[in-house]
Amino acid sequence: MRTVEFTLRRYLDAHGLSAYRLAEAARGRLSRGTVYALARGQVARLDLGTLGAVMTALEELTGQEVHPADLLSAVTVTVPQAPDEKKPDAEARAWLGGDASHLGDVEPYDWGELDPTSIGQAVSLGPDGQLMIGE
Repeated sequence: MRTVEFTLRRYLDAHGLSAYRLAEAARGRLSRGTVYALARGQVARLDLGTLGAVMTALEELTGQEVHPADLLSAVTVTVPQAPDEKKPDAEARAWLGGDASHLGDVEPYDWGELDPTSIGQAVSLGPDGQLMIGE
């Protein structure tokens, strides 16, 4: 399977730059947290506007033109699978490919007067890693 990696860290290292300097140069265009997450490779999706802002800030710092190819690299990833393991269905693929990076931005669900532990059955992982419902 082919995927694309954002290689900002490699670019910064090759040009003697730090994520801090990039964050300062991108101030007003990108948040400091976004720059640091990009530099650490902790972003699963990259908006084209964000890519453009990073490229502009890097051009200002280096005085050199920066192209998307300078920051992106296509790589082949092998996904090991047990011979008897089934491939994920469409729903599982949607969950696995989802971006949960913003879940912390959402307030917890308000159950009101209802105690959520009083409905349904408890779900846990058993000693063998299997999902257990109830006791």
